[in-house]
Amino acid sequence: MPSDKALQKERYSPGAPRGQAQLDLDSLADPDMTILCHSRRPPPPLPLAVFGAAWADWIKSAADAAAAPPDYVAAPLLAAASALIGHARWAQATPGWVEPPHLWVGAVGDSGSSKSPGADCLLRDVLPEIETRMLGDFPDRLRDWKAAAEAHKAAQQHWKHAVRKALKQGYPPPAPLPAETTPHEPQAPRLRQNDVTVEKVASLLATAAPKGLLIVRDELAGWILGLNNYHAAGRAFWIEAYGGRPFRVERQTSPYPIVVPRLAVSVSGTTQPDKLAAMFKDADDGLLSRFLWTWPEPLPFRLGKTIPAAAWAIEALDRLRLLDLGPGGEKPVLIPLGTAAVRMMETFGQDMQRRQFEVDGLLRSSLGKARGLALRLSLVLEMLWWCGDDGMAPPPAVIGEKAFAAACTLVGDYCVPMAERVYGDAAMTPAQRSVTTLARWIVKSRASEVHVRHLLREVRLPGLNTAEVIHAAAKTLVGEGWLLPPNQGAFQARARAAYTVNPRVLEARA
Repeated sequence: MPSDKALQKERYSPGAPRGQAQLDLDSLADPDMTILCHSRRPPPPLPLAVFGAAWADWIKSAADAAAAPPDYVAAPLLAAASALIGHARWAQATPGWVEPPHLWVGAVGDSGSSKSPGADCLLRDVLPEIETRMLGDFPDRLRDWKAAAEAHKAAQQHWKHAVRKALKQGYPPPAPLPAETTPHEPQAPRLRQNDVTVEKVASLLATAAPKGLLIVRDELAGWILGLNNYHAAGRAFWIEAYGGRPFRVERQTSPYPIVVPRLAVSVSGTTQPDKLAAMFKDADDGLLSRFLWTWPEPLPFRLGKTIPAAAWAIEALDRLRLLDLGPGGEKPVLIPLGTAAVRMMETFGQDMQRRQFEVDGLLRSSLGKARGLALRLSLVLEMLWWCGDDGMAPPPAVIGEKAFAAACTLVGDYCVPMAERVYGDAAMTPAQRSVTTLARWIVKSRASEVHVRHLLREVRLPGLNTAEVIHAAAKTLVGEGWLLPPNQGAFQARARAAYTVNPRVLEARA
C-alpha cells in the first residue's frame, strides 16, 4: 500500500506551487467574472466633444502625457475653470433662479490608476503661474500697509502717552483714535487652498479670494469624514459653501464675525474605491450629492510620449482670471440662458425629475440637483469655449443653446451614470466587498493560489483582516468557479489552507 507521501506526490504536479494540484482543465467550470464588478456598472465614456475642439485636444494631450484616462484631466479642469470664473459671472435660468459656477468634482480610482498624474499638468504647471499673475501689485500694497501700520503704532503710543499725562495733571484724557484708522493687513490673492478649516476658508473668501477658491484635496475621504473634527458646524458650513449665499462665521477670539458676501467654493479631490463606503455611511444630507464623480477604468501602463501645451492652457485660463465682478466690484454679472436654452432646461428638468422618483438614496439626491448642475456646467463650458478661442471676442453675455445642450449631454450621459457606478459600489455589503476585493487581488497579482496566512501577514487587503473573513470570501469564490477547495491532506492547520485558483480566471483576464 503506498504511503501518504507517495499519494500526495501523485496528486500534485512536480512544477506546481506547494499545495496546487495537477488540474484537469477540461473538467473545470467557467468562473463567473461578474464578481469583479459586483453592483458596479461599467463607466460611461467621457464625451470630449462637449469641451470644444481646442480643450478636447489639450485634455487628450495631457492625458497621453500622464498615461491617464482623459477623465482624470477633464474633472480638475472643470473645477479650476469654475473657480477662475467665480463670482464674476453667475448663470441665470430665470429672474428668480441663479447659480454660481463653482463645481465640486471627485475622482475615484485605485492606487496607481493615474488619478494624480492626470491632474499634474494643471495643478503643477498651469495654476501656479496663474496664481503668480494674481499677485499683481500685492507686494506694493503690503509695503504700504507696513508703513501705515508703523505710523498707526506710533500714533497709538503717542495717544497712550497723552492719556497718562492728562490723568497725571488732572485733565480729561484725549479721545481714542478712530476705528477706521486701524489698518488691516492685506492678504495675498488666492486661488488654491489646502487648509480647509472653516475660519480659514471664510477669512480668505472675505478678504483674499472675493471670486472664490479652489479647494484641492488629494484624499477626499479623510476630509469629508473629519469635517466636524475642529468645528461643530463644519459639515453644515460646507453644505452652505455650494450655494453662494451670504454667510457669517462667529469667532470666539474676536467680537467681530467674518462676513462672507457669497459663500461658494470649488472642490477637486480624489479617493479610492475602498473608502467610498465609509464616506457614504451617514444619512444623506446633500453634501456628497453635490459632487460630479468620475471613475474610469484604468489604462494599461505605458510611458507618455507627448508634451501637454501648458503655455496655451495658462494663457487661456488667465482670460477667466481677468473676468471682474460687476459694476463697483460687488455683485456677479448674470449670464442668462438664451430662449432656446430655457425651453431645453424645462424639458431636461422634467426628465431628471421623472428619473429621480424611480430611484432612492444618494442617486435620488443627485438627480434632484442635476438641473442645477447642468446650469452651472453650461456657463463653465460657454466660458471655456470662449477662453480657448484665439480671437478677441468679448466674454459671452448669453448661455447659448449649444452650450446648454453640451451640459445636458455631460450630465445625462456621463455624470448620472458615473454617480450610479460610485454609489452602487458603496452600497455593497461587507461580505460582498470582501469577495470582490479578494477576486480583484487574484487578477491583479495573477496569483495561482490563495494562501490565508500569506494574505493575513503580508498582503493585508482592506476588510480581509481575519482568517474567518478570508475563508468566507474564498468559499464564495469556490462556489463561483474561481477557486478550488483546499486539499485537507496537504495542510493540517486550517490557517495554512491554500485555495487553488482556477486557471481559467487568469486566462479570462489575460
